[in-house]
Amino acid sequence: MLKMERRFVEVAGRRVHYRRIGEGPPVVMLHASPANSEMLVNHMRAASGDFTCFALDTPGFGESDALPGETLSAADLAAATAAAMQALGLPPCPVFGTHSGAIIALELGVAWPDRVTGLVLEGLPIFTTPEMEALLDGFFVDADCDPLAAHFTRIWMRFRDQFTWFPWQSRDAAALNPIDRPDPESIQHWVMMYYRAFRKYMPAYRAMLTYGQASIPAAEKLALPAAFLATEEDMLFSHLDRLPPLKPNQTIIRLPSGNEAKYSAIVGLLCSMPPSPPARMPSPVGLVGSDPAVQFLDSEDGQLFIRCFGNRENPALFLLHDAPGTGLALQDIARSLADMAYVILPDLPANGESDAPDESRTMLEAAADAVSAIADTLALDSFTLAAIGCGCAVAALFALREDPRLTTLLLQDVPVPDEAIAESIAPDIPLSPEGAHWLKMWLMVRDSQIYRPWYDGRVAAQRAVQGNFDADWLHDQSVALMKSRPHYHRLPRAAYGVDTARLLARAKLPVHQIEGGGLPALMNAVTALIRT
Repeated sequence: MLKMERRFVEVAGRRVHYRRIGEGPPVVMLHASPANSEMLVNHMRAASGDFTCFALDTPGFGESDALPGETLSAADLAAATAAAMQALGLPPCPVFGTHSGAIIALELGVAWPDRVTGLVLEGLPIFTTPEMEALLDGFFVDADCDPLAAHFTRIWMRFRDQFTWFPWQSRDAAALNPIDRPDPESIQHWVMMYYRAFRKYMPAYRAMLTYGQASIPAAEKLALPAAFLATEEDMLFSHLDRLPPLKPNQTIIRLPSGNEAKYSAIVGLLCSMPPSPPARMPSPVGLVGSDPAVQFLDSEDGQLFIRCFGNRENPALFLLHDAPGTGLALQDIARSLADMAYVILPDLPANGESDAPDESRTMLEAAADAVSAIADTLALDSFTLAAIGCGCAVAALFALREDPRLTTLLLQDVPVPDEAIAESIAPDIPLSPEGAHWLKMWLMVRDSQIYRPWYDGRVAAQRAVQGNFDADWLHDQSVALMKSRPHYHRLPRAAYGVDTARLLARAKLPVHQIEGGGLPALMNAVTALIRT
């Protein structure tokens, strides 16, 4: 099976995230809102035998930065897409867009016809003014993070209702969607995509929702080959009848319900567009942005997500996070250290945004290999490893490799072998039809600020340091953990199943250890080490 890759590219000072898979000439794919390129993974796999598929997170969605300004237009989003295609070095190629992505693709084809060979537009919205007013009435739900976690229920119900009615807030029998009740996986997919965008997506999303009947004059101006399609179960199926008379090189395709026939039709239509030369593959290396600079790097076990802070001229410092957890938990420390160190903050394999190793791979070995792969890619001459909790086991194992680039270890709260903790600290959290899994994850994160381990509610397990109970912080940590929910247990089970102290006794380099004190103690210890 062809490998799906994720990358960042810089466009006009903004980070643009995209997915890529396939072989052959390029095709660009644009998602609906408030989703991101993840919703197009099946589309991409279907087309990957004929094309190299590039699916962009459009501005303000997914991991892509938003465009500046509180008021945007579809033309602004199309111009940003054209700029991203140019930054990727893509030749003129077909563009596929679905729903709001179809709006952007249509505007792109009208304003930038030299970048596009043809369009395949699924579910192009053509709302009348009364429909648009009804759509916007109560459409946007309060997304503020609640200190008592009530927002998780609110957002879960919003996306559950999205499958039931259109628009979701109508609760009208006449507005029922002709589809079966969704499974938890379908709702979870949309909720996760929403949480990646909810603080930054509003200007772009409002531009899509207020586009209205602008699709009609845009379609009239379009001279490129184009196919307008929708399936019978699409709430915008009837909008195909609102299109203006089309040109001889343009067509309308009405499809029955079901994804397999739809994917097949989309691939066939893309293949019918004027061909493009093969795409030049963008370089997989190169950090994008600042505070932090980010990128996905390739390794033996898949892709690794890294954040980097500070100046490359400063001493290099790896920060390895605890588990359950991700690099996000240490981001504030990394930012504070950026004046004196070049801080590399990865999501360790099977955590956060980083891929999980194959089950046949030993988890700690895979994580140690990840450290080596990152150091190789960044061409580091020397570095210090600082780690907390389960990250200490990774650091200890790496130290035994006697890599000459590693100069020092600084470890906080080194885990000791404990079968009970290994089995309990990262429990299975199945998806619930009621969304209860979000509350379970939130409580895990919140209780980790009170007890160590988090599930031990006794006075004896209370932490002596002040925890972080900011609602936004707790929310972000919960979402980061939820991304790797199917395999987030692997690192802590491995770390609490090995005698890290015995590994450290064999290390042939300076090892500094601290116990307790939380993140402030880690920050102080790292600062003192760097200054000496």
